[in-house]
Amino acid sequence: MKKTVLLLSVLFLSFSFFSCGTIEEIPEDLSSAQLLQQGQNEYSNGAYENAERYYLETIKRYGDDTQTYIEARYELGHLYMKTKEYKKAYINFSDILNIYELSPIGAFPPAYKKLAELGISKIPETELEKIKSE
Repeated sequence: MKKTVLLLSVLFLSFSFFSCGTIEEIPEDLSSAQLLQQGQNEYSNGAYENAERYYLETIKRYGDDTQTYIEARYELGHLYMKTKEYKKAYINFSDILNIYELSPIGAFPPAYKKLAELGISKIPETELEKIKSE
């Protein structure tokens, strides 16, 4: 019985270590969709730092494509809301709204504009006041 408990404990700790570990290097051959998906996978697993790295890498590699840039910025905003980094969330959501404001109507699907507006509306009022006063 003690051996079984010990074995299960070792397996659990090993799994926890490998599933929450920091990614060392992001493969160069990943497409923007693959990077975003990896970020979403990491987010789902609670590995928020890894998710952030994938989203930022998406912007670094594919940020010239405005649609990809918008998607990655939204994912970052969503991540920062989860981690209660409201200023970072606000910056990312506002960036998306600025792109829509400066683009011709219909240039991009309206979904991310609505999601960015919704994201900002979920920032606690006291936090939003602090952010806007800076």
